[in-house]
Amino acid sequence: MASGQSVAKAMGLTPLTKDELAELKPYGFQQSTPLWYYALKEAQLYGNGGQHLGPVAGRIVAEVLIGLLQSDPNGFLANSPSWQPTLQNPGSGFRMTDFLTYAGVDPATRHSQQPSFA
Repeated sequence: MASGQSVAKAMGLTPLTKDELAELKPYGFQQSTPLWYYALKEAQLYGNGGQHLGPVAGRIVAEVLIGLLQSDPNGFLANSPSWQPTLQNPGSGFRMTDFLTYAGVDPATRHSQQPSFA
Protein backbone atom coordinates (compact mmCIF):
# COMPACT_ATOMS: atom_id res chain seq x y z
CA MET A 1 0.00 0.00 0.00
CA ALA A 2 1.18 3.50 -0.76
CA SER A 3 2.57 5.63 2.06
CA GLY A 4 0.65 8.59 3.43
CA GLN A 5 3.23 10.95 1.99
CA SER A 6 2.98 9.48 -1.51
CA VAL A 7 -0.84 9.64 -1.42
CA ALA A 8 -0.72 13.28 -0.26
CA LYS A 9 1.69 14.15 -3.10
CA ALA A 10 -0.49 12.33 -5.66
CA MET A 11 -3.43 14.45 -4.45
CA GLY A 12 -1.39 17.62 -4.88
CA LEU A 13 -1.22 18.22 -1.12
CA THR A 14 1.77 19.04 1.03
CA PRO A 15 2.64 15.93 3.07
CA LEU A 16 3.11 16.03 6.82
CA THR A 17 6.62 17.09 7.79
CA LYS A 18 9.24 15.00 9.58
CA ASP A 19 8.68 17.19 12.65
CA GLU A 20 4.96 16.41 12.59
CA LEU A 21 5.85 12.71 12.43
CA ALA A 22 8.75 12.94 14.92
CA GLU A 23 7.47 10.10 17.15
CA LEU A 24 8.01 7.72 14.21
CA LYS A 25 11.75 8.36 13.96
CA PRO A 26 12.75 5.22 15.93
CA TYR A 27 10.65 3.09 13.56
CA GLY A 28 11.92 4.59 10.30
CA PHE A 29 8.47 5.78 9.17
CA GLN A 30 9.10 9.54 9.01
CA GLN A 31 9.55 9.45 5.22
CA SER A 32 7.26 6.54 4.39
CA THR A 33 4.41 6.46 6.89
CA PRO A 34 1.79 3.69 6.68
CA LEU A 35 -1.38 5.23 5.28
CA TRP A 36 -3.55 4.23 8.26
CA TYR A 37 -1.16 5.91 10.71
CA TYR A 38 -0.78 8.93 8.46
CA ALA A 39 -4.58 9.36 8.42
CA LEU A 40 -4.71 9.23 12.23
CA LYS A 41 -1.84 11.68 12.65
CA GLU A 42 -3.33 14.04 10.08
CA ALA A 43 -6.65 13.99 11.97
CA GLN A 44 -4.85 14.70 15.22
CA LEU A 45 -3.00 17.69 13.74
CA TYR A 46 -5.58 19.15 11.36
CA GLY A 47 -8.89 17.62 12.43
CA ASN A 48 -9.58 19.36 15.71
CA GLY A 49 -7.56 16.90 17.76
CA GLY A 50 -8.85 13.85 15.94
CA GLN A 51 -12.53 14.73 15.80
CA HIS A 52 -12.45 15.17 12.00
CA LEU A 53 -10.50 13.63 9.17
CA GLY A 54 -7.64 15.54 7.62
CA PRO A 55 -7.33 16.37 3.92
CA VAL A 56 -5.93 13.03 2.70
CA ALA A 57 -8.21 10.70 4.68
CA GLY A 58 -11.23 12.94 4.12
CA ARG A 59 -10.74 12.81 0.37
CA ILE A 60 -10.24 9.03 0.42
CA VAL A 61 -13.50 8.54 2.33
CA ALA A 62 -15.40 11.00 0.09
CA GLU A 63 -14.13 9.38 -3.12
CA VAL A 64 -15.02 5.89 -1.89
CA LEU A 65 -18.56 6.99 -0.98
CA ILE A 66 -19.01 8.78 -4.31
CA GLY A 67 -17.71 5.72 -6.16
CA LEU A 68 -20.16 3.47 -4.32
CA LEU A 69 -23.07 5.77 -5.15
CA GLN A 70 -22.04 5.99 -8.81
CA SER A 71 -21.54 2.25 -9.22
CA ASP A 72 -24.85 1.10 -7.72
CA PRO A 73 -27.06 0.13 -10.69
CA ASN A 74 -30.15 0.16 -8.48
CA GLY A 75 -29.30 3.43 -6.77
CA PHE A 76 -30.90 6.83 -7.09
CA LEU A 77 -28.05 8.29 -9.18
CA ALA A 78 -28.35 5.55 -11.80
CA ASN A 79 -32.14 5.72 -11.98
CA SER A 80 -32.62 9.52 -11.79
CA PRO A 81 -29.40 11.05 -13.18
CA SER A 82 -31.00 14.40 -14.06
CA TRP A 83 -32.61 15.00 -10.64
CA GLN A 84 -31.85 18.38 -9.09
CA PRO A 85 -32.59 19.33 -5.47
CA THR A 86 -35.17 22.02 -4.79
CA LEU A 87 -35.69 24.32 -1.87
CA GLN A 88 -38.83 25.30 -0.04
CA ASN A 89 -37.39 28.83 0.10
CA PRO A 90 -35.39 29.26 -3.14
CA GLY A 91 -32.35 31.45 -2.84
CA SER A 92 -28.79 31.41 -4.10
CA GLY A 93 -28.74 27.64 -4.62
CA PHE A 94 -28.96 24.35 -2.81
CA ARG A 95 -26.32 24.04 -0.09
CA MET A 96 -25.34 21.28 2.31
CA THR A 97 -26.95 23.22 5.15
CA ASP A 98 -30.25 23.10 3.23
CA PHE A 99 -29.98 19.31 3.06
CA LEU A 100 -29.09 19.02 6.75
CA THR A 101 -31.96 21.33 7.71
CA TYR A 102 -34.39 19.26 5.65
CA ALA A 103 -33.07 16.09 7.33
CA GLY A 104 -33.43 17.72 10.76
CA VAL A 105 -29.76 17.39 11.61
CA ASP A 106 -28.44 20.88 10.91
CA PRO A 107 -25.89 22.19 13.41
CA ALA A 108 -28.42 24.59 14.94
CA THR A 109 -30.80 21.81 15.97
CA ARG A 110 -28.84 18.58 16.14
CA HIS A 111 -27.26 19.22 19.55
CA SER A 112 -30.66 19.91 21.10
CA GLN A 113 -32.06 16.56 19.99
CA GLN A 114 -31.42 13.50 22.11
CA PRO A 115 -31.22 10.17 20.26
CA SER A 116 -33.86 7.59 21.07
CA PHE A 117 -32.66 4.01 21.41
CA ALA A 118 -36.03 2.51 22.33
